[in-house]
Amino acid sequence: MNKLTVGAALCISSLTLAGCGVFGNDGYFRDRSNDYQQADSLPPLQMPEGVTAKHQEELYEIPQIAADELGQGDFEVPRPQALSINAGLDRVKIQKLGGNRWVLISQPPEEVWPQLHYFLRTSGLRVEMSDASAGILETAWMTFNESPETKDKYRLQIETGVQPDTTEVHVRHLSVSTEAPVGGMVNWPQHSTSPEREGWMIDEMSTALATDTSGASASLVAQAIGGDTVKVQLREPVGHEPYIAMGLEMERAWATVAHAVNAGAYRLHREDSDIGLFYVTYDEDRELANSEEEGGGWFFWSSGDKEDELAESADQVTLQQILAGIDPDAEVESPLFREIRGLGVRANPDEAYPGYLVVIRGNDDEIEVRIRDTRGQPLSRTKASQLLLSIQQNLI
Repeated sequence: MNKLTVGAALCISSLTLAGCGVFGNDGYFRDRSNDYQQADSLPPLQMPEGVTAKHQEELYEIPQIAADELGQGDFEVPRPQALSINAGLDRVKIQKLGGNRWVLISQPPEEVWPQLHYFLRTSGLRVEMSDASAGILETAWMTFNESPETKDKYRLQIETGVQPDTTEVHVRHLSVSTEAPVGGMVNWPQHSTSPEREGWMIDEMSTALATDTSGASASLVAQAIGGDTVKVQLREPVGHEPYIAMGLEMERAWATVAHAVNAGAYRLHREDSDIGLFYVTYDEDRELANSEEEGGGWFFWSSGDKEDELAESADQVTLQQILAGIDPDAEVESPLFREIRGLGVRANPDEAYPGYLVVIRGNDDEIEVRIRDTRGQPLSRTKASQLLLSIQQNLI
């Protein structure tokens, strides 16, 4: 029962920064914000004999300040920008799930569309079909030098991403014999004929998009890409339990939720894909720290002991213990645990385990994600919406 899913992990290129230190006048990182007040003036640079000095203007002019003004109180150094300000610079990533790869761009489809046209044109690949409303680009047939006995073709499928103002580009490669008749509609396979040539296109395309300097503007015709389709949406029906609706395949939905419940303020302790269940804890202090950082703050020191105690306590709990304490008959709305009846016996029925249960139900393109307490019962509407929103913000 306590089975961890392997192989359903969603991989993404990323950069992780980590560091530690002690701040303060006695720490490793002493406060140097007022050191400039003790700075001395240096004499002008002396040029060697025979060298004529060239007049240089001051690039950063220092205003004149009276000597008695330097000691009037402490000067507050402006805070640096939050790390999230620079997060958009890393705007092109390659994601992988199982045998599938695609390119994720932190721009809306109408901006990516002309960039893809530019990439294909500068790469010498002729576009044979361009359907902005469907988000599809197809190249003309081509022949690779190393395989003159075949002819090849690519299709780029542009879709809206999981997060707002993001785009996914999925690549499909097709190879047929040079003697095969072509023309009209192409019967594209479910998977590329050559994963290697698909990978080549993905690598070349992602590199080109990451270094794009064409200045291509947004395409009006491409604004219809995706239509009214929203892949992920937090729904809060009046009088009913909030949930996240996902228009994704189950494999990807499971993988991206697994990523989200092990990021930010969440910690993932147990999971079981057979019953669609994650056992997690949520640290309020960590969530507050993330909010402070995004808001332009400096460092926020959360209660590490409290977080460690919560995580250590949850690590001792098994899924069998949790499932044994769930009463399916107590579910008035949205029954999620009908099939788990009799999966264990709880030693202490009154014992309350820390954390929450994240439950995934549904079929491909109609996935619903809900969050419950460890007895399987719904939370308050406000609390459920807060916790689900924290999951939604970390989906990839």
